Amino acid sequence: MVRLMYLVLVMSMRLAVLAQKDYEYPTLWNPSTIATSSVDYADGPAKLKGYLAYSNATIGPRPAVIVYPDWDGISNYERFRANLLASMGYVGFVADIYSQSVQQGPSLPAANRSALMAPFRSNSSYFRPRLLAALSTVRALSSDIVQKDKIFAIGYCFGGGGVLELARAWPNTPGLLGVGGFHAGPLVTAGPKAQPGNPLRINAFIGADDPGVTPDSVTAFKDEMEAANVTWAYYNYGRTVHGFTLLENPVWNGDKNVSNGYNAAADHASWWALRGILLEVFQLGNTTNPYTSVGGAYDYQTGIAGSKLMSA
Repeated sequence: MVRLMYLVLVMSMRLAVLAQKDYEYPTLWNPSTIATSSVDYADGPAKLKGYLAYSNATIGPRPAVIVYPDWDGISNYERFRANLLASMGYVGFVADIYSQSVQQGPSLPAANRSALMAPFRSNSSYFRPRLLAALSTVRALSSDIVQKDKIFAIGYCFGGGGVLELARAWPNTPGLLGVGGFHAGPLVTAGPKAQPGNPLRINAFIGADDPGVTPDSVTAFKDEMEAANVTWAYYNYGRTVHGFTLLENPVWNGDKNVSNGYNAAADHASWWALRGILLEVFQLGNTTNPYTSVGGAYDYQTGIAGSKLMSA
């Protein structure tokens, strides 16, 4: 409970530096090549609405990456990441955690976010089915669009902790090959831990100065992964705090009293690490040379989105 209250406080401090209007993210792709739509789905009685993006220049079924949102729900940020993934040749799907009844995005008051998030954080038996509903929905998409056995999941903050919970739901995760949690919180679970033999690739991308990530939680996460014999990685970015991938956050100036801030170096490095991981888990690279793929070093399709993100 103390950890949850602290995480809520950290997130609340992010709100203070955000405008209520949704941030306008840059278009780093040719809009005419990206097909987007909303997808209605459900988790029991909860009616959900996801966001689907894929390149209409890509032929045949594509590997898919599910994006789980942070604590304000679906906003331009998650759509931005899904569109980036689509421009790289993947299917990007933004999952809905809160339901269609919630007006999601930066205008969602902090108190509402805390109230919406708390039941998921405190009860994995409630959270994991909601996470799995998005996985089932992606697998149910047309086989002309999605390769149902090649799915990866990423998430940010609330969603970053969510994908770690999703990985712990194995073996009830058909088609899922791995997860990546960016400024994920918390690293530890209130529910069942990862089971021994879990084959998923589990990655956490964390700011070394994120005050919501304690040394004890890092140790507990590593111990859990080792006990389950998981292929895992913990990326620890120096001089980096919470929310380091969010372009709308002010750049962190090293002030220890500020818990959130954008860090371009950590953002770019973590994104490129993800790109390499996707090539490996989806078996898109040149297996005779792990440093390159068929299209060039850590490149799938044109790679235009990633190169532009690096120079943005």
